Amino acid sequence: MTLWIDIDDLLHHLLHHSRPSGIQRVVFEIGSALRNLAGHDVQFVRRGPGATDARDFRTVDWTMVETVFREATNSSIKPGSSSVNAPPLTFQALEQVAPEDTLSAFLRTESRILKGLASLPRTFARLGLKSLQTRLDARRSRRPELPTFSEGTQLADVARPGDVFLTLGSPWHHASYSQTVRWLRDDLRLSYALLMYDLVPIRGPEWCNRGIITTFRAWHQDILPLADTLFAISHATAKDVRAYLAEQDIGTDIPVHPIPLGTGFGLSDGRMSAEALVHEPYVLFVSTIEARKNHALLFRVWRRMLEEMPAERVPTLVFAGREGWLVSDFMQQLENADWLNGKIRFIRNPTDEELRRLYADCSFTVFPSFFEGWGLPVTESLSMGRPCVVSNTTSIPEAGGPLGRYFSPYSLDEAYRVIRETIEDREGLAAWTAKVLAEFRPVPWEDSARAILDRVL
Repeated sequence: MTLWIDIDDLLHHLLHHSRPSGIQRVVFEIGSALRNLAGHDVQFVRRGPGATDARDFRTVDWTMVETVFREATNSSIKPGSSSVNAPPLTFQALEQVAPEDTLSAFLRTESRILKGLASLPRTFARLGLKSLQTRLDARRSRRPELPTFSEGTQLADVARPGDVFLTLGSPWHHASYSQTVRWLRDDLRLSYALLMYDLVPIRGPEWCNRGIITTFRAWHQDILPLADTLFAISHATAKDVRAYLAEQDIGTDIPVHPIPLGTGFGLSDGRMSAEALVHEPYVLFVSTIEARKNHALLFRVWRRMLEEMPAERVPTLVFAGREGWLVSDFMQQLENADWLNGKIRFIRNPTDEELRRLYADCSFTVFPSFFEGWGLPVTESLSMGRPCVVSNTTSIPEAGGPLGRYFSPYSLDEAYRVIRETIEDREGLAAWTAKVLAEFRPVPWEDSARAILDRVL
């Protein structure tokens, strides 16, 4: 019996974007662990080049995938990696937009660019756009050449009845995916398994782009009834998926198995930036700035601390990540408030080396998200030896376990109390840090892979 893993969206992302996202990293780590554990009983497939046929899947040499992944993670160009706060819209700012050369990155920054251009004379606006295009072209030309893939063997020629086809990634943009799964089941006689990350666009549509909501809902309504086995990255997600299956009358006979999610992506093992990015005491929040992540709550907590405490006793709050969707008003509020006179800082798109340094130098981390399928920054913080004050919703307590401290993301008073107590109790924080260093045990990705293999092979 062979386990066939669809990694088409992983390859597409690696070949067209500057860096892998969280889901792509999970796909790679689990795929690597599955191959290490089961050898050639695990094989990988992708769509044929330019394929429009839902049945055109080809085998992929995993060593080539590893090569592409290394190129994407080690050789990526990082524009504006250590910039702090949002700069005024100058030519330099225009040249640093779209950290990923993708449509989604463009849409996220389009509004800010247009607003800024509207305030510039026409001649300067034209020069700014020309300069931006020149920089993007130069960035593309500096990228290393990535390997191309051979045609591969048609899946239909090598798959056998009783094999399993597993979707680990996020091919939600393929409207024809249900045709693929029906072909796999009905013609090739394969079983179909799917890894579920979360149901955010369904359970929390107010935090998502409208197009994502529509695409995500339609894709899952088509695919879930065809699944033989479902996996979930947390117990909370598994519970949510079971409830959704019942609500949609899809059937409760489809098994949903939570798997242990591996800890991080080797962040604690790599090199660290030699120079500090922040020189004063600070609290770190690693996340894309988007509505669901609840940065606005921390803005209110810090503003209140500055009203009630001497400024020198309030540590800086550092946001590390990129600017996402549905936050243009919030970003404007930060600018209007002068980033609380510098008590909030934004480090855009830190490299892995810079992120390691940020973790190493911070007092502790915070993660006030409303909804998560797991809570990777929580386990990442703990793996770096840093305590984490976190939201008590959805799967986040699974990620933090007994080493986290919790508050309701809907309560300013509760968040304020827990965060301020942590800041003011220095001896308690030192003891908590020592406890994290002594007791946190990272989960190997082999545990994730083994949980899958136990159910499908």
